[in-house]
Amino acid sequence: MVCYAEAAIAVRVPERATAIFDRLAPWADQWCSVGASAEGPVSRSLGGRAHILGRHDEADSYFRQSAAMSDRMGSKFFATWTDLMWGDLLADRQGPGDFEKAKGLFTKGHSAAATHGYGNLERRAAKTLQLLAERAS
Repeated sequence: MVCYAEAAIAVRVPERATAIFDRLAPWADQWCSVGASAEGPVSRSLGGRAHILGRHDEADSYFRQSAAMSDRMGSKFFATWTDLMWGDLLADRQGPGDFEKAKGLFTKGHSAAATHGYGNLERRAAKTLQLLAERAS
């Protein structure tokens, strides 16, 4: 279910989002793994799904949970991925202080990705930081 959720998040398809969301919600405090492969905190996927559904405050709460879980596990990769997804939410939500927090999350994520060799996340963060700079101009 997490893999389906991630695919739908990547292409921003809200169709059937509620069904996947409802199936994953009871597992929000769990870490997902498929065999030897880790998929990270279920709360990160729930945050992405809530974002697509326009449930921004709920998404914010799930990303906060995912960040805390990733930090406790010492998972820099999933912490970085959470930061970038959380930054996307904040940039879209545009609430008070969201732009600055989004920029901070992308800056932190870019630095962590560059330090640890997470090339795709590094490129994504760099591109979004450029877009945020253009938006601020």
